[in-house]
Amino acid sequence: MYDLTETNKINLPTTPDTLPKEISDTIRELGRMWATSDLCPTISQETATSWSKLIEAWAAEPTLPLLIRKGSSIRGSEIIHRTGRILIPCDNSPAQWACYLALQGITPTLEEIKYGFKNDSIPISFAHKVREKELRKYHCTLGKFSVNRLGWKLCHIKPIGLKSRTSLSDIEINKLLQAFNDLLNPENHFLIPIQWSGLGEVPEFIEGYTNRNKK
Repeated sequence: MYDLTETNKINLPTTPDTLPKEISDTIRELGRMWATSDLCPTISQETATSWSKLIEAWAAEPTLPLLIRKGSSIRGSEIIHRTGRILIPCDNSPAQWACYLALQGITPTLEEIKYGFKNDSIPISFAHKVREKELRKYHCTLGKFSVNRLGWKLCHIKPIGLKSRTSLSDIEINKLLQAFNDLLNPENHFLIPIQWSGLGEVPEFIEGYTNRNKK
């Protein structure tokens, strides 16, 4: 009988420093093929540009909170940054909300964003957690704005994780503004069928997707 405590005797290979080029190139080609497929949902350049302008104006308006994805914080709560800016921790729900609207050619106005926070109608999370309920100020969940329920996985071209254990209130504001933009900006979004969701995290696939017009 094998002794399961003697794991030090198992000799497993480590990941090679260089992965096979032909396989990496194939994954890039898959990304390019998906980007150019008629089945791939796309946002018009006009709408993407209008969202970029909205997000720029939103970031420049000091009375508006910034939505920041950080799983270790209470989603929907308010955190006051050392600069005085209000931060709202969230999950990927605001990104899905933005993408859902952008795919229909809809860009809110800055006044509509202000109204959305006042009336708690901007999605902050997929669902409530019991431990968060009493600590949240904003309670709107994703609901009808979910692209997941339509069979899509929302992916980000540039990573949106802060990769920091520092409190949100102490992270440099410029880093938070960039994270806010990368989370919400449809120019940083792409959709793939949820069955292929893992591909959306593979750098070679993303590279092929973004370089779709290059051979």
